[in-house]
Amino acid sequence: MHICLWSPMQRGEFDISTPGAHPCYRKIAPCGNINASSSSPRTSLVAGSKYNVEFQQNLNHYYTGKPGALDISFAVGLNPSENDFRVLHSFSDYNSMNQITQTNFSIQINLPNEPCDECILRVRYLSNNPGEDDHGTTFHQCSDVKLTPNLLNTLKKDQEHKDELIENINKQRNDDPHDCCVPESYVNAFFHSIPAIDYRSEGLIFYDKKAQQMRVTVTVNGGRGNTTYDGIFDMWMNFTSGYQYYFNRNNGKCDLYGLDLWNDWCFGNKYNQSEDFVAADVSCSSPFGPTHKCNQWRNGEFLFETYASDRCLPSSISRPSGERIIYIAGGTGPIPPSTFTPNPACIKQKTVKHASPQWMKLHF
Repeated sequence: MHICLWSPMQRGEFDISTPGAHPCYRKIAPCGNINASSSSPRTSLVAGSKYNVEFQQNLNHYYTGKPGALDISFAVGLNPSENDFRVLHSFSDYNSMNQITQTNFSIQINLPNEPCDECILRVRYLSNNPGEDDHGTTFHQCSDVKLTPNLLNTLKKDQEHKDELIENINKQRNDDPHDCCVPESYVNAFFHSIPAIDYRSEGLIFYDKKAQQMRVTVTVNGGRGNTTYDGIFDMWMNFTSGYQYYFNRNNGKCDLYGLDLWNDWCFGNKYNQSEDFVAADVSCSSPFGPTHKCNQWRNGEFLFETYASDRCLPSSISRPSGERIIYIAGGTGPIPPSTFTPNPACIKQKTVKHASPQWMKLHF
């Protein structure tokens, strides 16, 4: 997973205009090999107060073999060592079923009640994905901050709130009989909305487990532009070859990515999805399914729903922020092989936008 942090602003360059943006890929601990000086810009915050840390998962590298996690940590000092950081909040990674997925997070934390002129807030991702193992599998973003005193909080101690600050994501997870996987060959439509940034998209998903291939087509905010915010895109994922293409229909350009490992489209801990089953046969939240019943799973702030049947058809994914993906029950059965044939512009593409060193050794 690539990560970029804007609140507070990360060190160095910042760019989330495209998936796989270079400033979001920083591996070397503790701060992506980017040091600060006393004159570096820093965000002034109030010690002991609540603060929303905002960042983007710029690519998704979910690994079912050993699902990863994200955390927010804090350290005092200009350029502290890894051992100086302590975790303030942590949560599980989630399976977006598409590496080229940009997901925004706004996580509220309680800042430590210890004023400091030079300190760091850090967002970190422990991917555990062996396909991303160059300089380790952990991604880092650091932000330089200053914590100023607050008289109302001077008597408050961090230890008093330790239990609520640190979410234990390593708790024992249990399988459930409702855990399930979508049909091995499946096509459906989706609508995706993020009210906070006025984002609307719709498209189709083609999923073929036996062929180890997927295709996603998406039109964003009307599709009249050339950016990830207003374009029309095709994504072809061939997990046998390891290639993923990201084609911009409006300008004819295609980016090449190296894929991680195949993920079955499943729900629940039985299939290592880091999702706890929460309810069966409840009213679906999707506007396309209010008269239907759904089963629900939760991973942190993500609520997953499938229609309550033995076919395990997705209904929706929602978050408290109002973001929602709504699926329209699609069709099962064989998908024509031509569906997974990339645009000729993609087949000609030899420049890799992102791939791990191991992938590069195998393919180039």
